[in-house]
Amino acid sequence: AAARLVDLTTTLAEHPDPAVGGQVAEVLRSVDVLHRAGLRRLGKLLRKAGLERRALEDPEVALLFELYELTDEGERARAAAVLADVIPYIESHGGRLTIVAAEWGDVTVRLSGACAGCQGSTATLRHVVEGALREGLPDFDRLIVEPSPAGHGHDHGHGRGQVPEAATPGFVPLASIGPRTPRISWVRAASPAEVPPGTLLGVDLHGVPVLLANVEGELYAYEDRCAGTPFPLADGRLDGDALVCPWHGCRYDLRTGRRRDTEGAPLAILPIAIAGADIRIGMVEGRPG
Repeated sequence: AAARLVDLTTTLAEHPDPAVGGQVAEVLRSVDVLHRAGLRRLGKLLRKAGLERRALEDPEVALLFELYELTDEGERARAAAVLADVIPYIESHGGRLTIVAAEWGDVTVRLSGACAGCQGSTATLRHVVEGALREGLPDFDRLIVEPSPAGHGHDHGHGRGQVPEAATPGFVPLASIGPRTPRISWVRAASPAEVPPGTLLGVDLHGVPVLLANVEGELYAYEDRCAGTPFPLADGRLDGDALVCPWHGCRYDLRTGRRRDTEGAPLAILPIAIAGADIRIGMVEGRPG
């Protein structure tokens, strides 16, 4: 059955009519997202009950989890593939990114090098790493930041970002049929002088409304819309490091994008980088405006 599935998906994906191949890929990705969510929940319940190891000793159960890359190595490989495009930004700040672990939607990373211990470390991780993971992994749940080992921070060197090599797929991960890893292009949005401390600036980048915010000299970028609505925030009011929505009075923490006044959806984070006299925003290629 497994070999037959491989043959069928390969044949259909390579159909001479591009529309057929695209539709097949879309169906497989939809099935993947639906099944992966259920299997991830099942895996968490098995772990909570102390039955995970016993369940994975069953060859058929183990094959199913490998198929959806839900083993520890599979999760790390998926996270590594997504973060490969943001490594240049981390390196541009003299930092070094290491994926420590990835399991059941939680990704643990360590930031070392010149970024470790700096005021901008939280912004770097939150806006670049978490933003990329949410874009590239529909089942991503939480980013966990592990402290850098003593003696490895603030060396101001330009280390290479460390991303583990992708594991060899155990079978035919359905998510691998067609593109699934986002490609990020860095687009100029403004100059730092246009966003002095304590100000907001709204810009349009290829049809995507972007909100730039400067909080005590630290720059942050979000989609320019109140979460869950199309209403822009560029005319909102700054209250310290909080942004007050001009439409609904919602209060957002500009350092994290999260709601402060109540539980609710956070602002959509965008990767941001400073390159000379440019503020650049990481835009996911192929993303609808």
